[in-house]
Order: sequence, then C-alpha cells, then structure tokens
Amino acid sequence: MPRNRIYFISDAHLGTRLSGRSNRDQEESLVAFLRSIRKDAEVLYVVGDLFDFWFEYRTVVPARAGKVLFALHALVQDGVRVIYLPGNHDIWLGDYLSEQVGLHLPGGPVAVEHQGRRVYVTHGDELRENWKARLKRWILKNPVCIVLFRLLHPDLGAFLASTISRLSNYRSRSIANPTREIPVPVIREKITREFDIVVCGHFHLPLQTRMDGGTFVVLGDWLYDDHYAVMENGEISLKKWSSP
Repeated sequence: MPRNRIYFISDAHLGTRLSGRSNRDQEESLVAFLRSIRKDAEVLYVVGDLFDFWFEYRTVVPARAGKVLFALHALVQDGVRVIYLPGNHDIWLGDYLSEQVGLHLPGGPVAVEHQGRRVYVTHGDELRENWKARLKRWILKNPVCIVLFRLLHPDLGAFLASTISRLSNYRSRSIANPTREIPVPVIREKITREFDIVVCGHFHLPLQTRMDGGTFVVLGDWLYDDHYAVMENGEISLKKWSSP
C-alpha cells in the first residue's frame, strides 16, 4: 500500500482526568488509531497538547502514556515522519522525544507543502494575538521561568501543572461562543495571502469550512470524540475514529 496520506491529530491531553473516560480507554483508542495508519501514512502531525503536561528534566521525563510513545516510535521505525508541534500544555518538548522516540520537533507552527497544496499547521493558541495570550506564552517560554521550574522536584512540578490544568475548561468556552474563540480574521488573512489549507487544534470542537477559496480545519480532540484529519490527493477531510 502506498504511503500517500497526511494525518493530523491534536489535543489528547493524556494524563488528564477531565474527559469522563478512563486514561486507559483513551490511550488504547489512540494507540489503535496510530497502529491503523502505519501502512499508508507518509506524515503524521501531532498538533499540540498530546499531553496535558510535559516537561523534561535533565534526567527525568513524565511517567505516563508509555503505550502512545511506543506506538509513535513504531510509526517512525516504519518510515512515517512524525512531526510534533508544541501546544500550550506541552510547550516544553525536549530531547527525549526527538532522540529516543524519533519525533521531529519544529518548535512552533509550520508552513509546508503536501500534495500540491500549501498548508499552515499550528496548535492554534499562537493565532490569538490578545495581550493575555502573548503574556502567557512569554512566561512559559521565558528561560528564567524554565530554570526556576526545573528546580522543583518533578512530582511537585507535575502536581502544580495538573492543578492548573484542572482550572481549564477546555471546550466549554468554545461551545458557548465558537466564533468568539476562533480568530477568524487571522485565519482568513493567512488563506487569502498564502495558504490553501490552515489546520489547527486548541479549540476542541471539530470544524471544517471553506474560506475565501481555501479550507480551514479545527481538529477537535481526543478527549471526547477522537477526531482526526487526513489529506489525500490534495483534499483534506475531518473524520472521527472508532476503534474496531
């Protein structure tokens, strides 16, 4: 079978307890999906927030979701290029994922071409240009803050991150007012000026729409509905995974 499909997933938030189902069920569903694409995937984009929290200390990494990491490594071993973009919950991706698992970590949004289409892939948090979002990103990426956080014991760091994460309502604001949460003018400008397809996560509600001659896709999530997108023959489509 030819490897001619480009896959996109986002927002599994592995490790959280807010999805209403067990972590084991969530991980097994994701692993089953990753195994299913091994024969036809050319590239897999993990578009942020795969983990609800990820921080690599010098000698310690989070002890969670091992089966998912093994499945991603198996994809890499089979020749699939796996590209992992940081989200706002897993912004601190590091050497363990690249050197041990084999993932490509571009560090931010990417502009690529697939199947003759110009594609912009971003977690989505970067699209919000208000001062609160900018301040949050500055704090999380500030080298001083990273050094200070590294001084914490890993268990304490994980506890603090989990506590803060529980304050997130994930999709509730998007459900209440999706057009307010999604920065439509920014996306329209990208499609009008440069790209045929814009793909993002972050907003947790699956959405695919035509916009000024291009296509805009919000990937949904793997917390509740297990959505993904796939490109084939230059066309992208949003789908829902159902484990066999």
